Amino acid sequence: MKILYGLVVLLFLTGNLYSQEIINQFKNRIDFNMLDNIVKLTSDDSIFVSNSKHYDINNYTDTKDFYFYDSKTKNKMFSNGYQVAYPFVGKTAVVKYKGHWGLIDRAGKFIHYTDFEGEVKLSSYEKYVMFGDAMYDMRNGISHENFIYCAEPETPHYFIAKTKNGTYILTKKAGDQSIFKAEMDSIIPQNHLIYRGNTICNLLILKKKNKYGLYLPDGTEILKVQYEKAKFLGDYFMLYHNKRWNYYTYTDNKLNLITSTTFECNTAAYQKNIIGVFKKDNKYNLLHINGEILPSGFDYISDNATYGVDRNSIVIFDINGRYHKYIDAN
Repeated sequence: MKILYGLVVLLFLTGNLYSQEIINQFKNRIDFNMLDNIVKLTSDDSIFVSNSKHYDINNYTDTKDFYFYDSKTKNKMFSNGYQVAYPFVGKTAVVKYKGHWGLIDRAGKFIHYTDFEGEVKLSSYEKYVMFGDAMYDMRNGISHENFIYCAEPETPHYFIAKTKNGTYILTKKAGDQSIFKAEMDSIIPQNHLIYRGNTICNLLILKKKNKYGLYLPDGTEILKVQYEKAKFLGDYFMLYHNKRWNYYTYTDNKLNLITSTTFECNTAAYQKNIIGVFKKDNKYNLLHINGEILPSGFDYISDNATYGVDRNSIVIFDINGRYHKYIDAN
């Protein structure tokens, strides 16, 4: 039994290390954090970007350059190849050409091409792309002043406090009595901050004696504390009951069952029709809202389901959960 357990652990670690090795091959070339954010901004596009010889086979040139392709024909949209290229967001795409970063339009023409030698970046909020002092809105290609004003955040209306006994209470302000009659072993909010009247993301999971329930911060009971497991995943509430994970949303003051399955997602996907990423038999997969999964698993899928590792390739998942090869490792 110990030998079998050790073999399972070894296979698990080997798979993870292999996936990380594939990603590490490109870390000095591709900013995976930027790729993740850009993919989340994309739509159901007619153009995709890749350096894979898998596409446009008759016109393939072995240069390792990235090209933009027509999603239907798989033919190149324009002749230029790029050292680095990210997917289109709205009207523009970020590329690196002959050692310098730039922004191209959907005809392949440069909106901005710079001598700036630093790394291209995205802004923290509006997701403008910044080339040093130059800043553009990727959705329309319009230049903006390199300044973003951030309003002061609103003060939350509820607070979770830990008692001297190590239990937790929910109050409207410091020193107030607990909204719930009993102290809880844990209070888990759906959102980091809890605001009055925001029922979309104001749900609370209460834990008492290893049982879970669902409540609103005003004390309203949705599900009594009696269930084996429960957790939040993005906009979803997950409840484990009768050996199945039930995925709910909460709208119009009621729980809406989306799907029931044996698969437990660990991270939420950015796509509207996909709930999240799960792992089974050492392979990663995506759970759709209709309960379906991808026909085959992947060696790795990123937390937001934006990209993954499939053998020797990095793939990109689009807004519908379809995927294409982005980088070939060989």
